[in-house]
Amino acid sequence: KEIMYYGDSVRSKTIAGADNINASSRFWFTGDAKISSSVKAGFEMMVEWAGATRSDTMNQLGSTTNQYYAASVSGNPAVASVPTVTEGSGDGALAIRTANWWLEDKVLGRVTVGRVNIQGPASTIDVSGGDLAVAAWSNVYLQGGGFYLQKKGVTTMSTTTFKSISNFCYGCSREEGLRWDSASIGGLLLGAYWGQQDRFSVQARYAAEFAGFQVAAGAGFQKDNTLGYEDPSLVAPKRNDVDLQGYALSAKHIASGLFLQGQYGQHHWNVYNNDASGTKKDGKSWHIQGGWAKNVFGPGMTTLYGEYGHGEGYASGTSIDGTATIANSNFAVLTAAKTTITSDSYNWYGLGMTQKFDAAAMTLYLGWRHFDPKLSTAADGAIPLSSFDTVTGGAILRF
Repeated sequence: KEIMYYGDSVRSKTIAGADNINASSRFWFTGDAKISSSVKAGFEMMVEWAGATRSDTMNQLGSTTNQYYAASVSGNPAVASVPTVTEGSGDGALAIRTANWWLEDKVLGRVTVGRVNIQGPASTIDVSGGDLAVAAWSNVYLQGGGFYLQKKGVTTMSTTTFKSISNFCYGCSREEGLRWDSASIGGLLLGAYWGQQDRFSVQARYAAEFAGFQVAAGAGFQKDNTLGYEDPSLVAPKRNDVDLQGYALSAKHIASGLFLQGQYGQHHWNVYNNDASGTKKDGKSWHIQGGWAKNVFGPGMTTLYGEYGHGEGYASGTSIDGTATIANSNFAVLTAAKTTITSDSYNWYGLGMTQKFDAAAMTLYLGWRHFDPKLSTAADGAIPLSSFDTVTGGAILRF
């Protein structure tokens, strides 16, 4: 759990008790047994707390959804009487993240069947030893993606979330299917996945130590060929065909504790909502972190880090309707016309620290990030958007 502060040019908000989706509250049921000296079988069921206040969906109002707010402030009399949504602090539920069985051979590797974390594009590989993936992962919208972008010069809130222009999550998809993980080949691990709607992926990861340096690298490819909801009134259900790739490289000088790590990812749409004309632009992003990590006080690793990142194109080429009601538009207030996004991007940077307490299997973290989003449409040109900041502080305990 964590406390998150958000602030833009119009408003600020502090939300306590949010679940950090970089590493959400979860527990496992696992087991295994030997079939022979070289083969064993096992199972895994991962259960997650699915609360209302998640770090990737909460917004300036503290809620996970805001269907009526923008409509009511826009002056639409039909919905003006609808109350704004309440804080997202209600009861939650338990959800199943993974549920599978597996067979593993010491030479051939492991085959897993069921709901799995799929092999795919690599995200940043953390070699710091300071749990930076909990505090500051490269999949940036998992912390603050639900906050609405603020247009400069107006006080009303848009209904466009930061996730709308940063909608990627390399290496964190879960699906029903078949997964294979190789045995280690001198530090090299290979993997593949095939499952629902013919989604497939391949991945390679490598880790080793050379001349006092710890190094790690990853690369992966994912193919999604998905159909949307099959509405009987449609001639054919909408289809998306997209290729994803992601690469990561990390290194740490063990003696000094200095480290540098980063990631690059890309979406390429072959077909977008049945349109194979190529008007949907590629989405690209990269992320780099550097810092120092050392156990100098005794209880555990202390890590100081800085980071910088950039993303572009994840929303470009999509159609939006600023004249539609809130139920049909995610871009009210930002634009007043039916139009197309011609470009979108964001730069961001941040600083933070983590402190591990090994005896308690606990990591405390504090991090700040500054975001500069940009958006242009065919009707409006460049839309002036406010920059915004987030500050997150919290802890994770593993038991």
